[in-house]
Amino acid sequence: MQRLTHLRLKPLHILFLALAAAVVAPIWAWRAHLESEIWLLEIAGYSGAALAFLTALMWDRHSRMQEEARQTEAERTRTTQRLEQEQGRRVIEAKRRFGALELELLRLKSSVDRTKREQHSYKHFFPDLPTGSWQAAAVPLGVIVSDYELMADLSTFYGHVEELRWRLRFKAQSDVEESSINPMIDTLASQMADAVDVLLEQVREQIENPHVEQIVGAPQVQRSATRTVSRRRQFTGAIRAQTPEELERALAAQKLEGLEGTAPAADGAS
Repeated sequence: MQRLTHLRLKPLHILFLALAAAVVAPIWAWRAHLESEIWLLEIAGYSGAALAFLTALMWDRHSRMQEEARQTEAERTRTTQRLEQEQGRRVIEAKRRFGALELELLRLKSSVDRTKREQHSYKHFFPDLPTGSWQAAAVPLGVIVSDYELMADLSTFYGHVEELRWRLRFKAQSDVEESSINPMIDTLASQMADAVDVLLEQVREQIENPHVEQIVGAPQVQRSATRTVSRRRQFTGAIRAQTPEELERALAAQKLEGLEGTAPAADGAS
């Protein structure tokens, strides 16, 4: 490193020596009273050429440094603008994705509420349970959104949507007793009804002010104050299918009143 610094400074030292010689040589010739005009002309010509060369060299170097500074500043400005545009694209994409999710969650809310009201009245009950917007938005939003709790809650909720579909299909099987599966469906639908209201509030907040990951180097985005949305932990029940042998043992273990004989009462009443 020291050797490189020495090599860089050596040409500069030579220039300073040449400049000093160009200034001192005419003064020395004047003080030495050189009688030969040739020497005077040579020294004067050298001094003038050296001064002109050094002046041009310094001006060229100064202009080159200014141009490099302008290019560096322009490149920095272009990089900042590019990062800012990318940050803006992320915000717009997040708003669009969450907007589609809001519409889908509204449809799911309507279907879940209808399930709570009507599913126990039908053997075959298949409401509209769309998941297309979430399937299309899950990966992009997982990359750009910084609210990881919301993404986890959305993923859990849509898992419950698939679970509700399965329970309704399970109920529609001919060998399944409706009375045994209806409470399980009602429990899950009630949990989903509470969860979808919370998720809708959070998604609408993201539409207004999306929490997007900040790109390194991009200008900081000023966010408006947001309300804290209380999150509820979502649970889901489980279905356990019993074999015919298990059902038979369970029925045998139950004691039904009135089937066993009893002694007649004293008044003859049975």
